[in-house]
Amino acid sequence: MKTIPRLQPQPVPEGYFDTLPEKILSRQKGLSLPPKWGWAAAAVLLLGLGIWQGLDQKQELIPLSVDEEALLYIESGQWSTEDILSLSDNPNEILDQIIEEEFSKTEPLWTEEETWY
Repeated sequence: MKTIPRLQPQPVPEGYFDTLPEKILSRQKGLSLPPKWGWAAAAVLLLGLGIWQGLDQKQELIPLSVDEEALLYIESGQWSTEDILSLSDNPNEILDQIIEEEFSKTEPLWTEEETWY
């Protein structure tokens, strides 16, 4: 710090601080606010967006049956197989029903006549 030379303060013109407030105010008066139609356009835009959003939220939801709602949860991946079975009083009955539905759609692998010992 001792090696840095000391700077002498800048001289201030005489009466500078006496006229400074008037200069600042005169510059401020030169700036004008946007015209009133600009504010009106902004208000109309905000009002339009508000109405548009309000109308968008008034759409009625279609009520779903319990089966449709459960299927929606299953297909979206929010419910797993274990979740479904844990909701049932008798999960084995559901599993038997699923097995019966799946195997009734397929043809048997062999018939009794084809069975030979």
